[in-house]
Amino acid sequence: MLLRIIMALIILPFLYVIIFLKNPYFFIGLAIIALTIALNEIYLMLNKRGLKPFLITGNIFALILYYMVILNSPTIYFFGFIALFLILSFTFVVVSKKIIYFQKIISTIMPVIYIGFLGLFGIKLRLLENGAYYIFILLFITYIYDAGAYFIGSSIGKHKLIPSISPGKTIEGCLGGLITALFFTIIIHYLFLPKGLLGHNQLLHLVILSIVLSITGQIGDISASLVKRFSNVKNSSDLIPGHGGILDKIDSSLFNAPVLFFYLKFFII
Repeated sequence: MLLRIIMALIILPFLYVIIFLKNPYFFIGLAIIALTIALNEIYLMLNKRGLKPFLITGNIFALILYYMVILNSPTIYFFGFIALFLILSFTFVVVSKKIIYFQKIISTIMPVIYIGFLGLFGIKLRLLENGAYYIFILLFITYIYDAGAYFIGSSIGKHKLIPSISPGKTIEGCLGGLITALFFTIIIHYLFLPKGLLGHNQLLHLVILSIVLSITGQIGDISASLVKRFSNVKNSSDLIPGHGGILDKIDSSLFNAPVLFFYLKFFII
């Protein structure tokens, strides 16, 4: 636990600075690096199960998606590229006449959808006006919930949430994380966030977001646990001492980024 705290104290101030740099591409560059590492962590986990995904193909596919988002490519080109990639992938399987390539294609494409497609909403958030604050809200609620759930669950957690997938998660931890996220989100409303950032009903929006993102973030966490359980590993990697891999740190944010983006689009912006 001590190592976990020390690493957090090192990483979080650095992340804060990167988020609020005037040039958004410093954060976007860091995000793409993190997403690329997470994608390859999944590929390596699947490789251990003998699925043998096409690593280079998947990475190129994901990088082009990020590039198109950064360029703000028209939606028709974005989805056209995805359709073209899928068609060419299945055409490759048909031409090769090797049925085993079907599972290789699926194990290549699905991680890109999981990491790449969900992750690009983090890039889109940062490119919005006031994007730095939106990223801050996203990560603040996500990590405060995670910290609250971890410490409260470790202290008083007794009732398992989904032991077959994530045996360490408890109902007490989830409730504790939710209350922690709600409490500290209200605090940053008064002490840090600019007035009017989320409109006239900013506090109400923050309360709703703290609840919604706590729930979707937990689903994202458990979804990553499902992949790790399938691959028979505890962590996605050992890249970050005390924390595991990059996927272990962004699994909740991957689910929360599109939720926050569309919430902003429907109710705020």
